[in-house]
Amino acid sequence: MTAASPTRSEAASMAGLLDQVHGALLRAEYGSLGPLTAQIEAELARLEAGSDVAALMHVQARAQRNASCLLATQRGFRSARRRVEEIKAARSGLVTYDTKGRRATPHPTGELTKRF
Repeated sequence: MTAASPTRSEAASMAGLLDQVHGALLRAEYGSLGPLTAQIEAELARLEAGSDVAALMHVQARAQRNASCLLATQRGFRSARRRVEEIKAARSGLVTYDTKGRRATPHPTGELTKRF
């Protein structure tokens, strides 16, 4: 291999960084993702397509695993945010739902006694 083409150890280094990202996601250590991202970008600059295909396939599999984990983390954040908003809304009063499970808009007058 030429000096410019990546070696199996460079691909292993990238795989190790991807494992660190995965571990940080599982432990919810989101603050450590920034420095790891910078390291991954530096490693990507050294890797080239077409060299040591088996090692690159291994790196790709780990990257895909991390992408799935990141999507699950994103869904979890969205769900938690929705739940916090529901809790805040519940503090302000009664919340009702229509037959399709959507939040029903409150009666315009806000007083149930006038409806009966």
